[in-house]
Amino acid sequence: MFGQPKNNPSNLRVIKTARTLDAINLAANNGFRPLVKAVVPSPKIHSAVVVYQHRKTGEIVVEADSRCSPGIDYEIVIPFRRFYPYSFSEPYAAYLVPPDLAEGETVWLEDLIEDLVAVYGNQGWHPRLESSEAIWKKGDFVISFNPEKDARRLIG
Repeated sequence: MFGQPKNNPSNLRVIKTARTLDAINLAANNGFRPLVKAVVPSPKIHSAVVVYQHRKTGEIVVEADSRCSPGIDYEIVIPFRRFYPYSFSEPYAAYLVPPDLAEGETVWLEDLIEDLVAVYGNQGWHPRLESSEAIWKKGDFVISFNPEKDARRLIG
């Protein structure tokens, strides 16, 4: 996705995320220590949409840009609105911590549990950061990304 970090640009050790009960327990049974966290949608993460419907055929057109219109034969059936565009099956997830992870080690979190804004886009588009470097400190990961200074800002 535009604005997202490249996959593991520093070739760090990858920490996987499990998002189901079975996956978490399987990892625990295979020597990993699941670091379980709540999945909490952030109100700062959102996309936007407007839905038009053709007056005669009933077909719809969905636009993410409020400045675009399919023409006079269409009417707005859902006005431009923001929404949370992600869906997770469970209200929890776990980072799968290997037993030999050293204090202070920098790793790559492949699938972030936390909701951090990756891009402050225009037209109501603020996608979540998918992955990031992090440092293992005192039994938790400190994510090396601060949305206020690291997120891209798009104008237009």
